[in-house]
Amino acid sequence: MMKGTIAAIVACALACTLPAVSATNAIQWGVNIHSGGSDPERLAGRLAERNLTCVRMDLWGNDARYLARFRNAAAVLNAKGITIEAVVYSKFSAGQPRHQDLNADLAEVEKSVYESTKPQIEKTMDVMHDYELQNEISLYKNIRISGATGQKAEDYDTPCGRLQAAVLRGMSKAIDDVRKASGQRLRIILGTTDRSFGLLSYMQQKGVLFDVVGYHIYPWEQHKPLDQDPWFGAGGPLTQLAQFKRPLRINEFNAGEICSGGPSYPTKSNYENQSGKPITEAGYRSVDKHLKEIVGQTAANVEAVLFYEIWDETRKAIPENRFGLYYDEEMQRPKVSLLIAASFAGGVLSSAEKDELLKRGLTPPLGL
Repeated sequence: MMKGTIAAIVACALACTLPAVSATNAIQWGVNIHSGGSDPERLAGRLAERNLTCVRMDLWGNDARYLARFRNAAAVLNAKGITIEAVVYSKFSAGQPRHQDLNADLAEVEKSVYESTKPQIEKTMDVMHDYELQNEISLYKNIRISGATGQKAEDYDTPCGRLQAAVLRGMSKAIDDVRKASGQRLRIILGTTDRSFGLLSYMQQKGVLFDVVGYHIYPWEQHKPLDQDPWFGAGGPLTQLAQFKRPLRINEFNAGEICSGGPSYPTKSNYENQSGKPITEAGYRSVDKHLKEIVGQTAANVEAVLFYEIWDETRKAIPENRFGLYYDEEMQRPKVSLLIAASFAGGVLSSAEKDELLKRGLTPPLGL
């Protein structure tokens, strides 16, 4: 886990940091932080140092204790110039009580979600403006017709698809009504994954409002460029997503290699999560390669890239336990992926950290 080199880097950071490099184009760089951990001050300081200026958080705004912690973390982050996008959930979200209530009255669903969403927006709109309608809906159980690729709207005309359309309609209308009443520049994000672009079309047809497209992708080193890969359709995922004529936030990004050996790729060798090991190093090359494609492409209006996620969640199962930019919640043990993120964002890198990138041939398009 690079205990020697990286630990030494951290220890000497204040003494040997060099001026920040220029951020690569106008993209905003950030990271998923869920609830922000137990020390938002330390977190905000680390992110600001690396010029990671946006975060994606979970919002359970009808839980008073959670809301208080969320608002506290948001205030600390805002004070460091870090903006927030939040995922809004409902009782129909995956894992929640009515997730598979497929015989529900859809008018009742829309109304109840509207009523539960609106106060959450009213209580947080002073600290943030971007709200995402649930998380990874395209992966919900039974939402897609069996055997369909997910590239067409009709692929989602299922009982689960219709249920979630009612959920998202209620959510988006609540945000829109608060936006109109308050005059705040609130934005609604509707996200998808892989090549499930039909979900966006289907929800659009069902009256779901959205201003921004969110997208999750974990490409492998051997995958073709994101503005070319034909598996996603003509012009790759970026061209496909550009057809919705909205800003694009790639709000979950990391290497596909992290999933190697996990449930989705059980026959592949396990990701070691350790610097110097072959699959881990391939993952670092993958991140560098595909970020350069995102920065250099002209197919889509990519306004932000957010890594998933801030630190390893060791209590979770493979591969969810190893997506972090840090090995630890105390943020004392950064990974090479954090250094890559900082290099693209124009954040502080020590001379030793720059050497870690340069010896691997990993540099942003503008160089170090």
